[in-house]
Amino acid sequence: MVFLVAATVNAIIISLLMSLAAAGGFLALFFGCLTAIYIGALSVAVFVVSTTTIVAIFAVIVATGWIGFFWTIWLATKKSASLAKRSLNATGSALSAYSSPRYVRPNHDA
Repeated sequence: MVFLVAATVNAIIISLLMSLAAAGGFLALFFGCLTAIYIGALSVAVFVVSTTTIVAIFAVIVATGWIGFFWTIWLATKKSASLAKRSLNATGSALSAYSSPRYVRPNHDA
């Protein structure tokens, strides 16, 4: 009877260890697949974030270049208009100074 009880306990212990080993193997496979999925998701996230960052930096550089270009054109136009205005004022002053003495009547009282 002791032999039968020992064999039964031995069989129970061995079957428990075997089922734990099988469950451990399945758990190892499950967690391995879960780790692979997690690494894949992280890789995709890193790719998306870095691509978005690079595109945003490029867009900011292009927008800044266009803003600088139009600002330079605006400044050049303002300076050019100011120079043209001063030139026209100087020309008008010179013309009025040249033509004023021609129309002055001589004073014959003297």
